[in-house]
Amino acid sequence: MRAFLAPVLGGVIGYITNDLAIRMLFRPHRAVYIGRFHVPFTPGLIPSQQGRIAQSIGAVISEQLLNEDTLRETLLSDEAVGKLREKLRAMIDGLADDTRTVGEVLESKGPDIDVDALQGKLTDMLGRKLTEAKLGYAVVDSTLGEKTDVITHNKLFAALVGDGTKEAVKRRLAAMVDDLIAEKAPEVSAAIVSKYRAELLDARLCDIYKKYRDKEDGIVERGVGLYVSVLGGNLGKLLKAINIEQIVVDKINALDAAQLEDVIFGIMKRELRAIVYLGAALGFLMGFINLLL
Repeated sequence: MRAFLAPVLGGVIGYITNDLAIRMLFRPHRAVYIGRFHVPFTPGLIPSQQGRIAQSIGAVISEQLLNEDTLRETLLSDEAVGKLREKLRAMIDGLADDTRTVGEVLESKGPDIDVDALQGKLTDMLGRKLTEAKLGYAVVDSTLGEKTDVITHNKLFAALVGDGTKEAVKRRLAAMVDDLIAEKAPEVSAAIVSKYRAELLDARLCDIYKKYRDKEDGIVERGVGLYVSVLGGNLGKLLKAINIEQIVVDKINALDAAQLEDVIFGIMKRELRAIVYLGAALGFLMGFINLLL
């Protein structure tokens, strides 16, 4: 009987202690006080360290998974440049059936347009056109997907930060790309207007398209060159503005202790149960060895 009870008792003890240790990682969810005395080990280890855990995960994602080198490889890749080239070409081709004159377009933006103010107005219009085309999001959405997927491919990161974090990162990055393009648009449009402003005012957009259709490739490539030069020199600024680390930190810190427990148990339930069973097996083995001794 003793030969049977000792290993079984050891297994039960091993099972209970490991199960209790795992539960103490998460529970209690809040600090417990008896009067003014703080009960040790409350709250559980993970709730008590939630802020530090959030900072660590945010740092890993921002420094190793979505860092400046990663963005440079994707946003300035041949695929990204190709997507931008397609978008610009589609935007230019859209002028083929637009019968409005440049003057009419400008008048729709405000009355009493002075010819001398054409450069500024046309610059504003081109800036709006570039922004409305959402060139930044078109490129970011098509090329950054695989890089943000490194987050969701990790079950722990995916559960903690969710799909909303990927979309937030893409939206912020796209907005910054659009802002940078719009910032340089005045320089490009000013050079064009100063050279052709006399004929531009009464020219119909469709006629301009036909006249310069053979130069479409050059215009597109100039736009692509603007994108590459502006973005290439400002990736550090983009990352600082987006602050990917803070997005992740805020997302994890927004979870309460019960949600955090559900997330981690949902991902690692099998592994955590294996630890409990391993404790039972080791307890059983130690009980059996104790008999031999």
